[in-house]
Amino acid sequence: MTDLSSLFDRTGGVQRPSYSQLFQEFGALLTDHPIAPDATALPKGKGQAVLVLPGFLTGDLITFSLRQFLDTQGFRTFGWEHGVNVGPTSAALAHLRGRVRELAALNGGPIAVIGISLGGLLARDLAYDCPELIRHVVTLASPFRLPTASTFEPLVRLCGPFYDPELRTERLAEPLPVPSTAFFTRDDGVVAWESCRSDDKDCLNIEVSGHHMTICRNPDVLTHLVRRLAGENA
Repeated sequence: MTDLSSLFDRTGGVQRPSYSQLFQEFGALLTDHPIAPDATALPKGKGQAVLVLPGFLTGDLITFSLRQFLDTQGFRTFGWEHGVNVGPTSAALAHLRGRVRELAALNGGPIAVIGISLGGLLARDLAYDCPELIRHVVTLASPFRLPTASTFEPLVRLCGPFYDPELRTERLAEPLPVPSTAFFTRDDGVVAWESCRSDDKDCLNIEVSGHHMTICRNPDVLTHLVRRLAGENA
């Protein structure tokens, strides 16, 4: 069984979002539908491949609008194509490593990987094992500083027995071997926002307003994300 003790704080040193904040997150899913940023004011990609990993208990459908926007900006985006993300099962990790090799070959070089929430942990795990195939890791509302605190902890622990027993959760707190960008919001009702920032010297932290569950369609995120993927400073 995978040891999750390094993921979640049990001392109270990290403040878990309140459940009232979590309820606000579900409300935002229904009401938060902002207008996308002006595409003409943003740089264009050059066909670079971008793999997008969904958050916990979601799939490629939740990242569709984000991928569609990046495609219109000249990138080639790809979903993870592995159903619902329940976490780092052996099957999911093996699939992701194959997916990265496949897309890097298609791209003719390293790719960018975007991970939302728990998907960000999977993206970072990939970067440790495949640094030669990944040029940039972007995390959206995903914990960099571990241990963290989350209103979803009970659900993650419920899925824990299915996770790969070889997963090295402790290394997720180590510096990444590739450049990265970490988006976070103080309004996060799922993960302690403080833990979603990074101290890595090659990581740019970007704070935005808005909710965890709608971060994929957040206009500020899309604006900065395009600039980072295109090679500009956000």
